[in-house]
Amino acid sequence: MPPSPTATVTYRKKDGTLTISADHKYLFFTPAAPPAASPAVTIPVADITNLQQTPEKSAKVALKVLVKNDDYTFYFTSKDAARKEQETVTDTLRNQIAANKASSAAQFIPPTPEARQQQDAGDTGQSAAMAIAKAVSSKTADDEWYDDNKLIHDIQLQRSLLDANKSLAARFNQALKERPESVSVSQFTSQFWSARLHLLRAHAIEKTQQHGQYNVLPEIRFTRIAGEKEGDPDIKQLNITKEQINLLFKQYPVVKEAYNENVPPLDSKQFWTRFFSSRLLKKLKGEKITSHDPPDSVLDKYVDRREGAAGPAGISHIPHFMDLEGNEQNHSQRKGNRPDQDMRPSSYDKVPILRVLNNLSEKMLAQVAPEDGEAHQPVGMDEETFEQLRLRDLAMDDGDYRVRLNVREQARLGGSGAEEDLSAEAKMYARLDSVKVLDGLRMDLDPSHLGGDGKANLKLDQAIGYHSDDDSDSEEEDDETSQPNGHHTTKKRPQIGSHPALKAATTSILTSIHHRRLAASSDPTALLGLSQTTFDQLTITHNTTTEFLHYFWSLFLSGDATRTSELAQLVATLDRCLDRFEAVAVAAEEERGKKVEGLKRQVAEYERRTGKRRRLDLEGVGGGQEVVERMVKPTVEALRLAGRAYKKALEEQMGEVGPVAAVG
Repeated sequence: MPPSPTATVTYRKKDGTLTISADHKYLFFTPAAPPAASPAVTIPVADITNLQQTPEKSAKVALKVLVKNDDYTFYFTSKDAARKEQETVTDTLRNQIAANKASSAAQFIPPTPEARQQQDAGDTGQSAAMAIAKAVSSKTADDEWYDDNKLIHDIQLQRSLLDANKSLAARFNQALKERPESVSVSQFTSQFWSARLHLLRAHAIEKTQQHGQYNVLPEIRFTRIAGEKEGDPDIKQLNITKEQINLLFKQYPVVKEAYNENVPPLDSKQFWTRFFSSRLLKKLKGEKITSHDPPDSVLDKYVDRREGAAGPAGISHIPHFMDLEGNEQNHSQRKGNRPDQDMRPSSYDKVPILRVLNNLSEKMLAQVAPEDGEAHQPVGMDEETFEQLRLRDLAMDDGDYRVRLNVREQARLGGSGAEEDLSAEAKMYARLDSVKVLDGLRMDLDPSHLGGDGKANLKLDQAIGYHSDDDSDSEEEDDETSQPNGHHTTKKRPQIGSHPALKAATTSILTSIHHRRLAASSDPTALLGLSQTTFDQLTITHNTTTEFLHYFWSLFLSGDATRTSELAQLVATLDRCLDRFEAVAVAAEEERGKKVEGLKRQVAEYERRTGKRRRLDLEGVGGGQEVVERMVKPTVEALRLAGRAYKKALEEQMGEVGPVAAVG
């Protein structure tokens, strides 16, 4: 650990020494008088929430330490090394605070498999109560997995997401390569992933999900292999994997019991061959067993064996209104409705396939951990479940126990009346004179004011300002006329309904539709004539610029004065982004020039071959600098806005002199 820094300071007009402990956990202020005095101020570094220092150009050198409920301001008094001592103390405290934050964030990182094995080995001697407590708290630990702080510091999850999302990986690598030198890798990654927590959380959920169980018996089949020689019979081969065997044992415990009791002496291959041609397999599949099925002396004794419940459903309490067999025993059902015949207990099976499917569904659900309770919880029904299952329509109607309140002077207690409920606009209209309002309305609707003729007929075209084609043409010509002195006349504002107004509205609507279609289209023609290479380069440059803009605004709005140099380099990086856009535009213009030259050569060749001239339409050639500038226009405006905001803040900071500036 580096040596503890020491500085000469004054605190509350008392001279003394500011010292950091050897373990960098405490900050001490010891007064100079009396000699050998004990520290007057002791500040735990873990309790420090913020640090503030004076600007470099300030005459006074001060450091303000903010604790949870208090703050301490120390003025450095060394004549030659005051600024250096202040920077040393500030850097040491800042590094220790960052180390404390990193150590606190490390607890959110899941342990490695080796650490889990060591922990499991050390927990073998724990009591059953401790195991139950861990099972209860397992859900809370799973919820912490989606904590924002943990997602930002989980490097393995971030690498997994980058491997799965190639476009995001290209964006991350390009932005990391072009980041300013003042931005460290940890700062960049933290800023990058803080804006993509939803992607990390979705990827974490996707990784933790597992495939559920399925009925494994229909998936296991014999495959026929043709004989090696002509005339040889086909060979039936059984393909079964280890995972299928484990799932088969879990869903059908009777198969596991038969396997354990008969292997050995039987070989594993012989057992599975006999099982998939036995009556036991037909019983498990729900098929009817006939006399034509070949008997098996080993496996036939397991056909009529009943299976017990497995999993949490076997040990949990089942209420009687859900327990069919309990209802059969406790309540006589000779009269009234009988249970469904598919699940009615009987010695023979009329519909075996339905009962097999129902039993299989019960077994598969038994292996799933319930969300509404654990097996070790108290037996019985909770209040919420009882309220959901209660037959409310059979209950008596509750009486009305409301208390009648006789309120006097309601206007004084509840308000002056309906006038206070009116808005300010309604109150303004309420003060108007209705007679004057009606007179003004009649004057406005008079035909003489609305373009009426001599017969008092209303002309709607004149009322809305619509003119004929001749008037519109003359209006456009008048807009383009100039005065004798060479100055153009002021352009008239188009009236509602006129041809220029309709033309401008149509152009605006069609332009908006075109932009919307381009934004939502994945058609290659949406490249507007750009080559795929140029468009990819433009996309990468745009993505990198967007990342730097996010980082700029988060740093600019934080008010951290100690990172002004980093902010200045980030602004320079944004300026270089403008140069990159310009370089892509120049490359696009060169590509368009090559296309134009190729078309000119084709026209010249056609004229030389046929003797006919062909008109060359250069407007149909897409791409070029204009297309690139139109695509990145919003981003360029955002870059210029960021530059203006930084220059304005810099000018304001240089113009004002403050004793203390926040440094985060």
